[in-house]
Amino acid sequence: MSSVDDLLDNGDGGRGRPRKRRWVLFTVVGLLAVALIGAIALAGYYGKSALDALDSIKREPSMTPTEGATRPAPVPTKEGETAAPLNFVLMGSDTRGDERGRSDVLQLLHVPGDRSGAYLMSIPRDTWVEVPGRGQAKINAAYSFGGAGLTIETMEALLDVPMDHTVIIDFEGFVRVIDALGGVTVNNRYPSNSGGFDFPEGEIELSGESALQYVRERKNLPAGDFSRGERQRDVVMAVVRKIASAGTLADPGKFRDVVTTLGPNFTVDEALTNDVIIDLAMGMGTDATNIRSFQFPVTGTGTSSDGQSIVLMDENKLELLREALRSDDLATYYEIQR
Repeated sequence: MSSVDDLLDNGDGGRGRPRKRRWVLFTVVGLLAVALIGAIALAGYYGKSALDALDSIKREPSMTPTEGATRPAPVPTKEGETAAPLNFVLMGSDTRGDERGRSDVLQLLHVPGDRSGAYLMSIPRDTWVEVPGRGQAKINAAYSFGGAGLTIETMEALLDVPMDHTVIIDFEGFVRVIDALGGVTVNNRYPSNSGGFDFPEGEIELSGESALQYVRERKNLPAGDFSRGERQRDVVMAVVRKIASAGTLADPGKFRDVVTTLGPNFTVDEALTNDVIIDLAMGMGTDATNIRSFQFPVTGTGTSSDGQSIVLMDENKLELLREALRSDDLATYYEIQR
């Protein structure tokens, strides 16, 4: 493909500025990276602003599997695909100061080879899995054991497919992006009150601060973390739709504010270069807003042998999920599990 300079008119863009390493409690909006990709594809005439945002993304070499990790063998793609499927790990942690903490939220973003949209799967943080080299543990413990690298390796072992890229967004970025959009609209399934905000049932408007409270709430929801996961996915999709909407793309000032807010608040793996992002953008186009969301297959909750409260995997559905990812046919799995 053409170079980034060729595509975006030789803008040298702003560079990433120093910022605190305070990872967000809610980072499923790592999917905003795909929203940015879609926005670039839909609005090429804003190329300089888009490139500024891409140049300000922080690349982190440690966001790769741990040294010596056994990665799954590459899987063949379906006949007729335009490209290989891509799997993104979206994660964050409750890091404080110099302590690593645990990954508070963990999701998989799957982009099929035909670039016909994306699939967003949330994984409950207490899911009981095999952490390579550490034995059985909650999946969010992988981050505290070995950082992003071990989390990625755990995801690869769990799902039996390679993880291609990793995306993290910080707390301040989440609030600023939603405010730059002028807020987002979601359909709230479960009325609740949290952090001084009232969230009635039905269609509601969220600002950056109220959205943060909305997606962190779990105690007053009928299914706890599972209901919270639904809220998180709903907000992600609302943000993606707002970014790619005509109202944002047709307003140069708003578009500039959004894309220049996005970039500096992302940390990604070194392999997710500007060229890779642009290439994906050109392949997805308007399909960047076609997102289906679902939850990792579980049977419910239980207790581990050492007394921890855990979430139990549905082993039968997990095998179907693995096969769907290996064959790049997540559409069939999505319809079956609904």
